[in-house]
Amino acid sequence: MPKIQQSNHDSVLPIDHRVASRYAMQVPVDVLFDNGNRLRVLTRDISASGIFVSVASSIRLEEYIRFLITFPREITMSCKLLALCDGVVTRREPKDALEGLAIKIEKYHFLSSVD
Repeated sequence: MPKIQQSNHDSVLPIDHRVASRYAMQVPVDVLFDNGNRLRVLTRDISASGIFVSVASSIRLEEYIRFLITFPREITMSCKLLALCDGVVTRREPKDALEGLAIKIEKYHFLSSVD
């Protein structure tokens, strides 16, 4: 259930929609395109339900994305796991030459453990 944050008379703060604990960490992600190309990016933060990355590519809001990521022990609570994920872009934040993308993970396919 989202937390409603306090507001004052001048402004209303946004509702926090996070459903899983989020960790501020840089983890490499390979975005996979239909034409066989890959784009290597780093997460700004990561959770079991989504990631936030910065990209120079123009990926649209609500676009479906397939990516490879190695989830760290902090997320899996056991070992590092390489996963193929399908997700959807739920938010875009322009920032200088890069753009921040919030990607909600809709499906995981765990490929192997990594040590």
